[in-house]
Amino acid sequence: MEEIIQQIKNQQEINFINVKEQILKADLETVFDAENNSRYIFHYLHSMDRFFINPMNYVYEGEKLFGIPENLSVIDPKRAGYESDSSIVISREQLLNYFEHVKNKIDAYFESLKYEDLLEKPDGCEYTRLELILAQFRHMMWHVGVSSAITFNSKKEWNAFTGLSGLNKKFFGQGK
Repeated sequence: MEEIIQQIKNQQEINFINVKEQILKADLETVFDAENNSRYIFHYLHSMDRFFINPMNYVYEGEKLFGIPENLSVIDPKRAGYESDSSIVISREQLLNYFEHVKNKIDAYFESLKYEDLLEKPDGCEYTRLELILAQFRHMMWHVGVSSAITFNSKKEWNAFTGLSGLNKKFFGQGK
């Protein structure tokens, strides 16, 4: 695998560690801004599934594979498909299974990706592959932060966070 692709993949692997930790610890039923936390988590997993590789060539498989209706990813009442029902809680098992599905798709994508592909736009898409990847890094971690804050507010405990272990060790004397 080419070096730049390997670096991006390594950073995404750290993101995946943080996402999984967050799902494992999350208080799924707590409602914030009219949505329960499980819907926020599903929203960012669905976004990675749809937008990380090519949103123009996307087929949702989560309902068939995991029993999660796609419209539950819509958390904005102004968007089509929104369903206002905070009693619908997506189970931790469903979220973890969907997470593994998305992770496997993205890992396979990295195996075929070449550095010159990063600046190309997938068919029908207005953004380059690099822009899609970086946008998902930003979107995913924003929502992980929101979900973590929701959980902290109810459990009074933060989930673990993994970053650049080499720099953390150098500056803070720890490896996570």
